[in-house]
Amino acid sequence: MSLQPRSALPHRLGRSEYGGFRGVIKAVGTGPRGSRGLTFDEARDAAAGLLAGEVSAAQAGAFLVAMRIKGETAAELAGITQALRDGARSVAPDPPAAGRPIVACAGAYDGMLDSPQLSLAAAVLAAAAGARVVVHCGGRLGPKRGTTPGDVLVALGGPLRPQPSESLAMLERSDVALVHAGAAIPGWDALAAIRDEIGLRGALHTAEKLVDHLGATRFVVGHTHSSYRERILAALALLGAQRSVAVRGIEGGDVLRAGRPSAADADGPLDIAETPGSILRGDADPQIAADLTRAIASGDEHGVPAQTAILSAGLRLYAAGRCESAGAGAALASAAVDDGRATATLEALLAS
Repeated sequence: MSLQPRSALPHRLGRSEYGGFRGVIKAVGTGPRGSRGLTFDEARDAAAGLLAGEVSAAQAGAFLVAMRIKGETAAELAGITQALRDGARSVAPDPPAAGRPIVACAGAYDGMLDSPQLSLAAAVLAAAAGARVVVHCGGRLGPKRGTTPGDVLVALGGPLRPQPSESLAMLERSDVALVHAGAAIPGWDALAAIRDEIGLRGALHTAEKLVDHLGATRFVVGHTHSSYRERILAALALLGAQRSVAVRGIEGGDVLRAGRPSAADADGPLDIAETPGSILRGDADPQIAADLTRAIASGDEHGVPAQTAILSAGLRLYAAGRCESAGAGAALASAAVDDGRATATLEALLAS
């Protein structure tokens, strides 16, 4: 048997020369001294390969864990988001409503466990007061596997997994819509299953919240850790967002804590009035959240859930450019409840 010349071996003894996706894993997974950040294009191409199923499950898992350990840069986050945007089924209003930009809102895709899910309620109030709002989520996802806005929509009588055309129809008849990432982005479901097996949050858990569904140009994005605020805002700036607000919300969601609201845009922290002692608690059951959504819209709920939804609606109105502050937006949302527009908006959202 003849030996291969060293130049023909798949790698050199000593330092490896991996190409393709193995090279990407090596770049981000070599450790504190050897790893490097990916460029925007490298991150986009890597995420596109994951979505397309061109990468083995083992490689996908290795990449996601390595990125979690390394921590993603704003450029990497923007690149991964761009891959999700590129892969999404393109559906948007034609023509766009003049002077009425769409605000895309998302909290943690793994949902709420310790309090009612009120993201959809806040979107309905904001839409009733003049904004155009898209709420997006996926199916039940780890690590929490909590209640999502989609679960609340089902409990209200809406579709379980709206197709993009259904989401667009919701927006056009009510100015509020729910987008299901699994229906909108081919490959998202399969990748979500791998992420569920890993059990750790990572770059994709953040990037999926930055997708411009239905042509959104403005964003309200929830996060848990304060270190993510600047990365989220910087990534959205790289992607050309018109206005972005990062919310350190309830359970990492996009709903403000009324008792201690925390949100920021490119100019820094927003000045939002606190309501001392207002802490949202309660069962996360989707039917309870659905009942609260109806009661908030009709004005029959006056407690902390209503305060939470109204203040969060105000933030969406601020992001949409309909007012100068979240507080002014909350006043607009309250007026929409009082005069019946919020109930009419909810009914329009649920109309078949």
